[in-house]
Amino acid sequence: MFIPLYILIPVLILAAFALAERILLPGLRVVVRRKVRRLVDDLNERLRLRLQPFKLTRKRIVEQMLVHDPEVAQAAKEYREAKGLTWDEVTNLVRAYAREIVPRFNVYLYYRPSHWVARHIARFLYRVRVSFLDTRAVAAVDTESSIIFVMNHRSNFDYLLVGYIVARISAVSYAVGEWARVWPLDTLIRRMGGYFVRRNASDPLYRKVLERYVQLSTESGVTQGIFPEGRLTRDGRLQEPRLGLLNYVLKRFDPAGPRDLIFVPVGLNYDRVFEDRTQTFAIAGTRPRASAMGAAAVTLRFVGKNLWLLVRGRLHRFGVACVNFGVPLSIKKYIEGLGKDFRWMPPDEYRAEVLRLGTVLMAEIARAVPVTPVSLVSRVLLRLANGAVAEEDLEAEVGREIAGLQERGATLSHPRSPAAKLVKLGVRMLVLRRLVTRTEAGLLVHPDERVLLAYYANSIAHLLEG
Repeated sequence: MFIPLYILIPVLILAAFALAERILLPGLRVVVRRKVRRLVDDLNERLRLRLQPFKLTRKRIVEQMLVHDPEVAQAAKEYREAKGLTWDEVTNLVRAYAREIVPRFNVYLYYRPSHWVARHIARFLYRVRVSFLDTRAVAAVDTESSIIFVMNHRSNFDYLLVGYIVARISAVSYAVGEWARVWPLDTLIRRMGGYFVRRNASDPLYRKVLERYVQLSTESGVTQGIFPEGRLTRDGRLQEPRLGLLNYVLKRFDPAGPRDLIFVPVGLNYDRVFEDRTQTFAIAGTRPRASAMGAAAVTLRFVGKNLWLLVRGRLHRFGVACVNFGVPLSIKKYIEGLGKDFRWMPPDEYRAEVLRLGTVLMAEIARAVPVTPVSLVSRVLLRLANGAVAEEDLEAEVGREIAGLQERGATLSHPRSPAAKLVKLGVRMLVLRRLVTRTEAGLLVHPDERVLLAYYANSIAHLLEG
């Protein structure tokens, strides 16, 4: 019996799909799950902070936990009454918010290709340096506690740099701004455990869903990373903290509970920040805010230029990228010293205490910010640059600046190097970027680049002020 091709081919295609769906895909899922389980078991033996079950829970299950959470349900009821909506409309809105917030963590992606890529990119672009203000205090942190790394926000590269460094300890879930909600970056961030936070969100129902997700993560011992400043610094200085996420994690903290809540301050600094010109243009007002297409064009031009330098063998690394871990702060001990439980404070007193703690954490982050050659040389050049600066004079002044920083307990990226080496490294970067010109009379700061030098000098200004 002859079967026409126009019938045979669709039948064969459908049969292949059925075979894959019923036999091949289930078997493949079993193999993948076994590999993931083995990876998780291996990581939990090697990492100081174990991967908590909540972090590995399927996204859909966590979404349902939020939808049926009693506090979210109460907020949904009040929202429905205030807005005049039906239950179905409010429930769909809660589901949409939960779907937007909850990540889809993929442990294999985080610890295999992503970690490899992050390590090689970081080492290719920078000389990465890691230090500790108090090694013993960091080593003594209770591994069953909920750990939150709190950091200054210098660059969007912070996510990759800290994620790569901290991956030796645990997988970190970041609170990420709306800037990253573009495909395929948003999918990658969710797979890496990051969750998105709307800036200045006024919707009370959205805030309640976000609050409960952060609280569930904290109570489950998930390691998190928070940037209290909430956005990149425009002028290079540290900014005032935004207290939304800090408020969420403290509101329900039980000092008698099984887990402590420990904040680990982290200071970040770079010899070169990718977004430096964008930020300083915003301050100076010399260029209008770029559109998404304009920003993409600038990024592609930057990448293309550096790829061309790489092909020609003229690409230099962007100096040092420093990560300095400060002294951990235990909230159980903090509450013990305070003599009050955050949960039972009146609203005004609670807000005042959260602000106070936020100020304490920002002070600890400020103390941990490391000094890089470019930040140090930029600060001294701006002070001396009424004309050409002789390198001998620059070296002598940098030496005095280093002595002042060391007296105040600041962390240097090259703690054992003499002033001459720091000057050499800093000047080299500034000359390569044409911010400074080397002449027979000495070093000349380009008049149009003083704002950019101030951006780097401001990153360590707080260490020598006050």
